[in-house]
Amino acid sequence: MHKRWIKTLTHQKGAISLFMVISLPFMIILAAFTIDTGRAYIAKTKLFAAVDAAGIAAARVSSLGEAAAKNAAQRYFQVNFPSDYLDTSAFIKTWSFSVDEWGKVTVDLTGQANMPTILAKLVGIDTWTLTAESQTTRRTVDISLVVDNSSSLSGVFDTVKTRSKEFLSHFNPTYDRVAVTKYGYGAQTVVAFDPDVRQYDADAVEKAIDDMSYNNNYTNTAEGFYRGYEQFSVTGSALPANLKVIVLFTDGAPNTFSANFDIDGVDNFASISTTGSAAKGLWGASEMASRISYNIWNDYQNKWVTKSASNNSEDIYRYVNISSDDSYASFPLLGGPRAGNQSYDENTQTSNSHKSKFQQLIRGISRDLPEKMAYAARADDIYIFTLGLGSSLTSSMDINGSNVGTGEDMLYRMANDARMGGANGYDALLYPQLHFQANQTQGLYCYAEDERDLGPCFDKILDFITRLTL
Repeated sequence: MHKRWIKTLTHQKGAISLFMVISLPFMIILAAFTIDTGRAYIAKTKLFAAVDAAGIAAARVSSLGEAAAKNAAQRYFQVNFPSDYLDTSAFIKTWSFSVDEWGKVTVDLTGQANMPTILAKLVGIDTWTLTAESQTTRRTVDISLVVDNSSSLSGVFDTVKTRSKEFLSHFNPTYDRVAVTKYGYGAQTVVAFDPDVRQYDADAVEKAIDDMSYNNNYTNTAEGFYRGYEQFSVTGSALPANLKVIVLFTDGAPNTFSANFDIDGVDNFASISTTGSAAKGLWGASEMASRISYNIWNDYQNKWVTKSASNNSEDIYRYVNISSDDSYASFPLLGGPRAGNQSYDENTQTSNSHKSKFQQLIRGISRDLPEKMAYAARADDIYIFTLGLGSSLTSSMDINGSNVGTGEDMLYRMANDARMGGANGYDALLYPQLHFQANQTQGLYCYAEDERDLGPCFDKILDFITRLTL
């Protein structure tokens, strides 16, 4: 019995040994394909990312022509698939660049990677060839750049202009449209959309920006934003772009707004500003001095009027009415979280003690209007990007306990950036402009601590816009 068991066991060992001899090649093949397939999967994922990045890079500089686009694609491909990655050589195998009659750019890429195998060599497979394809289509863009040129930017305004020109150079003069607006105590569109042709003059845009200079200490964000926004309502034979964008740059909180004011019974379009302890009414037309019995004062290119020849900043609050139905470009002056709903009647303001109330109201309206306008622009499917410079943006804009945050918070809200904070208890139905709107376009806010960050911020916004065109 014992011998028979030993004999049976011997036969079993022999069968197992024979099975192992027969199955060993298959086990090696399985192991080879398991290891090398895993490596190939990782390499192909990397290859897909590289051709995607290359296509986006090409689209980003497509306004400079095919050669520039191809060079950009090559650089981004190599960065995203370096030559030493898994000992694999990768390259752009095929390239196609085309522009249709509407200005739509299409870039087709095929990337190839040759990956040396490790164990698959044992069965005669030395290299695996991997491929990935991408097609990137860039739509046309209508972009309106709105630039703060108040005097607080005096030390960095040359850099602001340089970065603005670099940013706009990435758009296509043949098919895109560009508008440029500057704002200080008022606003002026120095480059407007062509209503009849989908193109812009790149040299004229650069010259208009070069000719801009910083203004005095007034920041009329509302008028600046509106002038940039109204470019999209210009009608003509040119079809609007699929992608509409406003980019707003500022270095501080608004302190000025414009409207039609009743001043001593005369209706006049004017700007009202408050800076520090001063409150001024600013007009571009010198005829104001002859229409009402005020003195007119000149300060560089600004003008203001006042009853008192000895004090040019104290008396404006005594002569201005702000009513519940007053508005600027259909946007009501009152009814915002900072300004509130209380009208301002000049006839009740008989002493200097009311000056503070007037200043708070002017500042409140100045800061409410841009958020209202941005909400309306996003409802028109316009994307808004905001770029803020400097530490003043982190200071509170609260007025009379309004609890609505800083200048930076305002820029987050204007862009409808998903990173924006809460609305501090303000009702979403009464103040939708303070709340994130998932059903509206969602842009981006970028903070530049100093002028060195302006370039990276403009690049970040450009990347976001480029992806929206795809």
